[in-house]
Amino acid sequence: MKLWRVNPPIYIILWGSILFIGILSTLGQTEEVKAPSQEVLDSISKYYALSKSDSSTINQRLKNITSFLEIAKFYEQDSMIYNGLMQKTWLLSKAKMYDSAIAHSHKLYDFAKFNRDTSYMLKAYIKLGIYHKKNNAFTEAFKYYNEAFKISRKTKDSLCASKNLLQMSYIQSLLGDYSGSKTTAVDGVKFAEKTSSLKNLSGLYHIISVANLEQKNHREALKYNSLALMLGKDSLALKSIQLNNILKYENTRALILADTMNYKDATKILTELANDSIVKANKYEYSRVLGNLGYILWLQNNRNKRSEKLLLNSLEIREDINDKEGLISGNIYLTKYYENDNETKALSYAEAAYRNALDLKSLTSIIEALGYIFKLKENVQEEAKIFNETYHKLNEINQNNREIYAVTKYENENLTNENLKLETDNAKLEIEKAKEERENIIYLLSTIILILSGGFVVYLLQQKHKRERIRDVFNAETRISKKLHDELANDVYHVMTQIQNKRNDHEVLDKLEDIYSRTRDISRENSNFKINKDFVHELSGMLSSYGSLETKIIIKDIDDIHWSSITPEKKIIIHRIIQELMVNMKKHSQATLVAVTFKKGLKTHEISYADNGVGVAKNDIIYSSGLQNAENRIKTIGGSFIFDSEEGKGFKARIHFPN
Repeated sequence: MKLWRVNPPIYIILWGSILFIGILSTLGQTEEVKAPSQEVLDSISKYYALSKSDSSTINQRLKNITSFLEIAKFYEQDSMIYNGLMQKTWLLSKAKMYDSAIAHSHKLYDFAKFNRDTSYMLKAYIKLGIYHKKNNAFTEAFKYYNEAFKISRKTKDSLCASKNLLQMSYIQSLLGDYSGSKTTAVDGVKFAEKTSSLKNLSGLYHIISVANLEQKNHREALKYNSLALMLGKDSLALKSIQLNNILKYENTRALILADTMNYKDATKILTELANDSIVKANKYEYSRVLGNLGYILWLQNNRNKRSEKLLLNSLEIREDINDKEGLISGNIYLTKYYENDNETKALSYAEAAYRNALDLKSLTSIIEALGYIFKLKENVQEEAKIFNETYHKLNEINQNNREIYAVTKYENENLTNENLKLETDNAKLEIEKAKEERENIIYLLSTIILILSGGFVVYLLQQKHKRERIRDVFNAETRISKKLHDELANDVYHVMTQIQNKRNDHEVLDKLEDIYSRTRDISRENSNFKINKDFVHELSGMLSSYGSLETKIIIKDIDDIHWSSITPEKKIIIHRIIQELMVNMKKHSQATLVAVTFKKGLKTHEISYADNGVGVAKNDIIYSSGLQNAENRIKTIGGSFIFDSEEGKGFKARIHFPN
């Protein structure tokens, strides 16, 4: 059986009531949340740590993150569920299980949408864009990047907005929609310029450069390629961009120069790259450099035997590392190389490029490869059908992507115009209302100062009155104690002496002695004590005085509390309450062991009392005048009293009082 008595000030009661009503309304709608134990939390943390361990296999890491998610969902730990889904989608992608990664990204989005968590909705959209792109589902990838862009635009996250537009423009470039990719990239630049991310800005410049190259706008292509290279090298110095991006920009520059028939400068760039030890160590980049160098040398002189050697060497490396995208361009280069001299070889390379394009699901590469097959093969009815279907499908996708972004761009421009108009209107309103607001602020501050001053004065008076009342009670108790000891107890003792001298009536003597003992106890309970720096010795001495051969008193950590910082009134109350507990113990408990423990807190101190006595029944606690007195005393200092007892199981109490 437990009773909890708390006596806060009235303003705390009011706020508490409001909070309690809110909690009750919530309880009617949701189930009680299960709080995991420390052991469960440790277990969960272990699973999560194992899922991030590079020394484990992907399957083992997936099993660990699955276990982590199951426990997190059982205990409804939202932050853990988010972390678990983020980690699981990443692991599934690492294992190239893109369909599963997409499915779990949808779960992440649904969970975030249920919780109205915009930040994780954005992360889910970005993941869906990434995994669809890796799965060669470019239409879906574009759609989800667009959704992510819309959220980042609304939240005014320019960095994230530029990242999503970069990915969208890259997808459009892959699909051969160079006009669309340039438009999207230019919009991305507007957001990227508001950030410090050189990586995003250089990437967007590169997309614009490639689009201009394909549109034969060489001047603009070189301009944006130079910007991309300049920012890319600055980013590389800051370690915020990968070397691969710089190499990609260099390769593009060589292709732009070659397209203007400036073969000398183009081959110079690629030759330097081919001899670079860092490039040689990266097979993807090295094979690309060799392939581009071989192709440009062939453009310069179609009888150059070194060109064939470089192209074949590049293709061999790409086959070794299974670079599907590289294999397509490598086979196309060799198709062009043999097209006029050896049609059989040229056709075999064109068909190889076509197979790789089908594997990669690259619609633009399928169309390009089929274009060469039409030239080199006689019966192409089946290929023509595929070409027609692919061509229309690609046009449909590009048109759809343009429409998707056109709507988003329109919304963005409207939002920008509305913001500009709103800013203008707000500026006018601010000018008109400036004087009125200043006056209102002055009036408001004056009123607040007046209210706070009045409240502070009332508070000081209440505290002064409370301290005076505690002092009056203490002085009254002291006077009663002195009077009981000096007058009544002495008179009773005098009568006992007279009766003893005149008659030997032991029964009367015993009764008088009992009266004397009780009077002495009352006197001791209400006696004066020191509340200065010796208070801890007074309190410890009082507790020890209730010990005997039959009852052992244990006092623990009494010095931990800085009693010198406790007000005299609180010391009086604490002394009296603990004394009341000790008196009850002496009179009723028959305890052989009593423990009183003191615990220091930042805002609230705690004193715990426990004995192994006979315990107290429920009604005895409720109607005990002694414990009611203790409760009334604790009210005056804003503390609380908690009792816990059953017959035959001892008595426990906890006292909390503010520091």
